[in-house]
Order: sequence, then C-alpha cells, then structure tokens
Amino acid sequence: MDILTLVSIDVVIATILIWLALKWKRKEKNIENKIDDFCEKHYKKIWIIFGILIFITVIYKFGTLPNYIGVDEAGMAYDSYCLATYGTDRYMNSYPLYLTNFGSGQSALCAYIAVFFIKILGPSIIAYRMPSLLIYLLGFLASYFLVAKSKDKKTALLFSFLILTCPWNIMTARETLDCNLYAGMFMISLFFMNRAEKGYQYIIAGILIGLTLYTYCLAWITIPIFLAVWLIYMLYLKKIKIKNIILLGIPIAILAMPLIYFLLLNFGIVHTEQIGIFTLPILSDFRSQQIGISSIWKTGLESINTIFLEKNTIYIAYIPLFITGYIISIKDTIKSIKTKEFKLNALITIAFTTLLFGLLLTRIPTANKANVLYIPILYFVTIALIEIFKKSELMLIILLILITSLFINFEYNYYTKYSYVPGNGWYDDSELMKITNIIENAEGTEELNTHIMVVRAAPFIYTTLEKKVSPQEFMNETEEKIYHNVAKEVTRVQNYHFYSVMYGKDEIKEIEFSEKDAIFVISKSLDDIVKFIENKGYKKQEYGSVYILTNDAINLEI
Repeated sequence: MDILTLVSIDVVIATILIWLALKWKRKEKNIENKIDDFCEKHYKKIWIIFGILIFITVIYKFGTLPNYIGVDEAGMAYDSYCLATYGTDRYMNSYPLYLTNFGSGQSALCAYIAVFFIKILGPSIIAYRMPSLLIYLLGFLASYFLVAKSKDKKTALLFSFLILTCPWNIMTARETLDCNLYAGMFMISLFFMNRAEKGYQYIIAGILIGLTLYTYCLAWITIPIFLAVWLIYMLYLKKIKIKNIILLGIPIAILAMPLIYFLLLNFGIVHTEQIGIFTLPILSDFRSQQIGISSIWKTGLESINTIFLEKNTIYIAYIPLFITGYIISIKDTIKSIKTKEFKLNALITIAFTTLLFGLLLTRIPTANKANVLYIPILYFVTIALIEIFKKSELMLIILLILITSLFINFEYNYYTKYSYVPGNGWYDDSELMKITNIIENAEGTEELNTHIMVVRAAPFIYTTLEKKVSPQEFMNETEEKIYHNVAKEVTRVQNYHFYSVMYGKDEIKEIEFSEKDAIFVISKSLDDIVKFIENKGYKKQEYGSVYILTNDAINLEI
C-alpha cells in the first residue's frame, strides 16, 4: 500500500469523524444552498470538464492501451469476426445466443455489438473493444440522469465525477470482457425502470432488462432476486400497477426463454441445439455446480475481500465513505417503507443488497464477476460526501483535492505501467498477434511451419484472430481434441503448431530439423528448448518475453 493511499484513508476517516462531531452540534453550519447555486451557475463548465475527463481516461489511445489482449477478449473478438463475416461463431454455430468460447461459455451481447462495429470499422482492436466503451458511456449518462431526475443536480454531478475517475470504470471501458457490460446495462435498465410511467415505457424497460441477461451469466441469478424485491417495494408503495408489471414482464420473459432453454439443454433435459437460425450450444465445462447458498459462508469473506480490496477497482479510501453512505441509505430505505414515499436511496440500496446477495451465491475470485456493484458503491460514496459537504466548505475542498490526487496518481500509473504487460501473463498476451503479423508479412515464410511454445492460456486464439481464419478452416484444418465441438487442446491452426509447456517438449525435439524450414516462437523461460533449437543451427531474435528462432535464409523484421 503506497503512501498516498495510506494518507487518503487517514484523511477520509478524520473527515468522517469531524462530520459526525459537527452533526451533533446544536448550531449546524449548512452550505447545501451554496453548493446548489454553484452547480447551477457552473453547470456547463462542469460538463466541459467531464468531457475532458472522458477523453483523457477512455478515448485517448483507445485500442492501443492496454497494449495486451486477454484470452477471453481474443476469443470474443474472433467469434465476433466470424459472426460478422460468415454468420457463425468459430465452431460453425449459426447465430449463437450464448458463445462456446473455450468450453465454459461466454455471454453473447458483447459479441453482437462488436459485429456492428466490425461492419462499420472493419476487424480491428478498436472495433472489438467498442462494446465496452459504448455501454460504459451510455451507463454513465444513465447514472447521471437517474440521480439528476430523482434527487438533484449537485448529487448527480458528484456521482458522475466519481464514476469518471474510478479506476475500475476506466480500465473496463478500454478492454472487452462480456461480463463488464453488465454494470452499464444494469444502470441503463434501472434508469428506464425508474422513469417508466406509461405502458410503452415499461415495455422498453423490460427489453433492456432482458438484454442485460445477455451480458453475463450471473445476471441470471442476480436480476431475478433484484426484480422480486423491487416489485415488492413498488407494490407496497403503490407505485406500480399489475398491468405495468405484465408489460414489464413480457419482454423479459421472451428474452429470457432462450437462456432458460440453454440451461435445460446443458442439464440434459432437452436435446435440440438449433432453433431456427439460432444456436444454443452444449458446453463441455458447464459450471452450474459452482452456485449455491453454501457459497455464502464457504467463500463469502474471500468474495467480499475481492470486491472491495482488489487492486484498481475503487480507491481504498472510499471504503469508509461507502459504509457511511450505505448506512445513511439503509436508514432512508426504512423511512421510505414507513412513510410509503419513494426514495432513490432505497432503490439503490435494494439494488446493491440484492445484487451482492446473488453474487455471493457463487465464489467471486476476481472483480470482473462483481462489476455490477461498483457504480452502486460509488453512489453510496456520493451520499456520504454530500452529507459531509453540508457541514463544511473546508472538508469539501479537502476531499475533492484528495479524490483528484488519487485519480491523477492512478492515471499516471495506468499510462506508464498498468496498461502494459511484459507478455508473460498467463491470460494476457501482447506479442503473439504481432509476431503472427511479422511472420505473415515476411518473404519466404508462406510454406514454412511455425512452432509455438509459450507460457500462455490458449495461445492459438491470438494467431487465429490475427490470421482471420474462417470458421470452416478453423473446424476443418485445426487439429484439436474435441468434446461437444469444443477445442480442449488445440495443437495446430493451418501451418502454426502449438505445444503444451508441460507436455510438448518431447514433441518439439522430435521435429525434423534437416531442412531448417521452420520458425520457432519459444518463451525465454524455456531455456532447454531454446538451446536445443539453437544447437540445430537456428539463430534467435528477442521479442518481448519470447525468442523467435529462424535459419539464416529467413529475415524477419522485428
């Protein structure tokens, strides 16, 4: 933990204590009207600042940073390319409503949004990553208008500032994982649900909620729990009619039905994978057994620790503010129930609490799985800050300076460190696509075999994506062990051969070296293999965390 983080935690705790002391004094200093006046007077200037922040945080070098691409991101990108070009995923599944990916599945909405951008921009990293940026920006706007229309402008502006400067939001807007769309889509859905009055508005809200189910499989658990509690709350307050519940529920049910069928298919209850032009695949690694009420006490503490303390999610200094804001909002929820008066604090409290409960039904080993919680967490931080700001202009200035300092520190580290990887991450790679491009563009390499042994998960996907192999070629020319049409271990894609780090060393040593007609891409850590190939007369060139070994006749411009 760095010095700035430690200082920020101390400052926040001290500020909360001062606020509590001021709160219980008889003569209270209230500057709320001054803050409201400031926001009204400088509203346009604040939005210009927000525009600059959006450019700095997520637009500048979009598609270039991060410089790596994750294995699941590459899998989604390749499926998107196949869908845009051929109408199937890489396994020849026609318009799948759930992607197979590497066997354990991947939600499909992200891929289909990417298809739209591939059609416009062509297949590129920018097109593959546009779904995250689009849904992030729409979710940001929905969050602002949700609070602005239900509370006030100052709260909405502060909430927006926290969203724009949050490390988690900045990073996930720049790289595409299917699950990361859940947060933005949920806030968009929440805005339309909260504003719905007429029948067609409930239908629109229902469509958006139904689409949200296609962002991440954990939404299948968390969304129903949230909807159940939200409906009880709204019915109790008499804020929704039965006919509107029906109008809301019809599109949700229609969009949920294919996913219910998909679950039945993978439980072996039904057996047809093709429904019209759409496919619902059988997964080789169906992880339903990971979900259960026992997870709450078995892995709950581990999950809570991941959600709040994983690096580069929220600033650790926000945790005391989150707790303060959550307590304030729980009190408002109780008051709302007693007075039968709708409060936005109650809505967000219901959303956060039910979503958290649903997520804890499974183990949360990484923050990606809990992404939907981070915007509600920032809302509670906002509520705490607003209450503190009411009592002291000095505390307002101190905390805003502190947040800005944390943000600047993160941005500096992101642009200089966090968005780069040396290429030796198991699930991330910054080299194989570039190496494939170098080999493909070099003279005299068309007929050569390229042998790849690197410390990566599914290294074939990077080469396949860069070469833009058609799904027909992938299925017909790819050597792999197959179970339910899922590649369990890909060993060849066209003239590119892949070797397991654990089991493939003997296979490389058995290659015929007499003609020296091959290229080798080997991780630097595999010294024995590198030396073995060098002894066969190959020269090595360094490229990041790997060596590229060729004979004297081949000239790769590295």
